[in-house]
Amino acid sequence: MPDIWYSYSGNLHIHTRYSDGEKLHAEIAHDAIAAGLDFIVVTDHNVYVTGVEGYYQNGSGRRVLLMTGEEVHNVRRQPQASHFLAYGAGKELARFAPDPQALIDETLSAGGYGFLAHPHEEELKLIDSPDLGWHDWDIEGFSGLEIWNYMSVFKNVVARRLAGLRWRNKLTESLVGLWMTLHPERYMDAADAKTLALWDEFLARGMRVTAIGNSDAHGTPMSLGPIHREIFPYEFLFRAVNTHVLLPEPLSGDAAHDRALLLRAIGRGHSWVGYDMPASTADFRFTVKGVQKGIVGDEMPLGATGATLQIKAPARCRIRVIRHGKVVAEAERDTNLAYMPSEPGAYRVECYIPYEGQERGWIYSNPIYLR
Repeated sequence: MPDIWYSYSGNLHIHTRYSDGEKLHAEIAHDAIAAGLDFIVVTDHNVYVTGVEGYYQNGSGRRVLLMTGEEVHNVRRQPQASHFLAYGAGKELARFAPDPQALIDETLSAGGYGFLAHPHEEELKLIDSPDLGWHDWDIEGFSGLEIWNYMSVFKNVVARRLAGLRWRNKLTESLVGLWMTLHPERYMDAADAKTLALWDEFLARGMRVTAIGNSDAHGTPMSLGPIHREIFPYEFLFRAVNTHVLLPEPLSGDAAHDRALLLRAIGRGHSWVGYDMPASTADFRFTVKGVQKGIVGDEMPLGATGATLQIKAPARCRIRVIRHGKVVAEAERDTNLAYMPSEPGAYRVECYIPYEGQERGWIYSNPIYLR
């Protein structure tokens, strides 16, 4: 195992004008550079756009690697639920959308990775948006789950807030929804609880399931009388929920080489989901020392002599070690935690930090698998 791992941040769920986004690839790449990202994956709906992958650079020499994926779903289905994020397949996959298992199999056989997008989503009648969660659970072989989709989780937060209003009518719902939309950072608090519970259930079964977190950026326009503005701009979302990866070598500037490195790290779970709005999560580390040494996403034997999990957070926060849905170790307002597991399992980390007047979910690591 390398002694040094290199941390990079990116966003893996983005839309352009080729589907229902508002900008083209070069514009989005420059927004990603402005937000400090190192890589992005554009995932337009049911279209695999070619000829746009590569490094994009701004005037000061800062660059970002843009890769192409695809968000696939069956357009003949109503509602059009069960969205699938395909990375690294290198080809169009929309024709497999009617059969989710065939879609997964084709993605994997092409050398790619497949993730279930926003698995739990609520209907929001205020904007006529149906439940677009994952509904086809008779499947196997998928690479992982999108545990935190910024736009989907925000939609859920709004739906729950409106459902709890004392006086509900179109006007009050519209005013509350508008206020929340203009101040989303006050209401975004954590990854989706139902998806986290499902993830833990899969891990308890002994499955390897990798978590990712993304923006689902569209650059949505809004008009209110004479007022026109972009809500949830790309750059704003790129400063919020991201996927951070660890690589065994630095990015070289060779797009094909770096693309392979990044996709491999994403597929293996050498990564964590970070809510970077309160503070950057880039310096988070989750490692294990025992019979072997390992990092987040690795699998190793627990061994007769045991192992020690070590967590290093970038700032003081509440740190929790979770095994199959149960908290097995916790530290309050600390930057470090060491824990010696007594039994095999999938161990993951959650960190919480105060922001905008309340505690927020900050970091959600992929597991270290002790067998």
